[in-house]
Amino acid sequence: MKFLLLRGASVLVSAGALFLAGCGADGPVVWPISGATEGDFPLSSTFGPRVRTEDDVYDFHRGIDIAVPEGTDIYAIAAGRVSEIQKNTSAGGMLVKVDHGGYYSTYVHCSDVEVDVGDSVDAGEVIAQSGKASNGFAHLHFEIRKPGDNKKDCVHPLEVLPYTDKGAPTLEIGKVDMTNPLQPKITITARVGAGELDLRRVSVATFEADAGVILEGLTPLSERSYDTDDWNRTYTSSESDIVIDDPDNEGILVRPKKYNNTMPSYEVDFTFTGLVGTVTSGLLRIRAVATDVTGNVISVESH
Repeated sequence: MKFLLLRGASVLVSAGALFLAGCGADGPVVWPISGATEGDFPLSSTFGPRVRTEDDVYDFHRGIDIAVPEGTDIYAIAAGRVSEIQKNTSAGGMLVKVDHGGYYSTYVHCSDVEVDVGDSVDAGEVIAQSGKASNGFAHLHFEIRKPGDNKKDCVHPLEVLPYTDKGAPTLEIGKVDMTNPLQPKITITARVGAGELDLRRVSVATFEADAGVILEGLTPLSERSYDTDDWNRTYTSSESDIVIDDPDNEGILVRPKKYNNTMPSYEVDFTFTGLVGTVTSGLLRIRAVATDVTGNVISVESH
């Protein structure tokens, strides 16, 4: 661990392992397009909040998108059993789902499928060919679902897929709206590089303390968080995506910047309300924290 100084804020960075070797319960884990462990980067979309490039509409994305020409081979990421095949999905193309014992991998927008329900597959075995979404975009939409196989069980695929981890996200405390000092609105910005796209959780806590006082060990006045896995699990409905696709839900406004596979980083602004402030604005201290899939943490504190 080490302390850094960033834009007038103290930053604590906790770095985890630099490379995650994919290994499932029954052997290795590979990526669905390359069939290798290096990763199918750059991705067109990551897991969590996004703004769709085709229409600028916000939605919560339950998987990752890999742009590839139609007809590209799709590989099973690990040994398992084919548990479901859908011939025609509302999203476009066919769907294949594989049960790996503890989690499921799901492959969407397939143009052709080379397995049947009940078939056993090995890591790196061709199971389908890629196709197009209903909007015409040629790509593979890939999901990991655990422990169940419903939409609400979707988690960040990089929790299973191997990739080179380059450290913690970057994080900034942005605008602090003190219109009502007892109920501040705090905006933070989190970024992750295009070579990982592994943002998992952000949080904000408020404290009453003089400038320079170490916040570690103090009890916060309030704290709120946004965790991508938990958000999907809590707000996904089997009937409608209206709630989870609302960017302003439960007092947290989520504003991702538009992203595609030509951009160097993925960036999201989170504005938190429902926090507790102080009567004296000079005593309001803020701590923001961002965590990635591997557990790398960055903590930023206002002075």
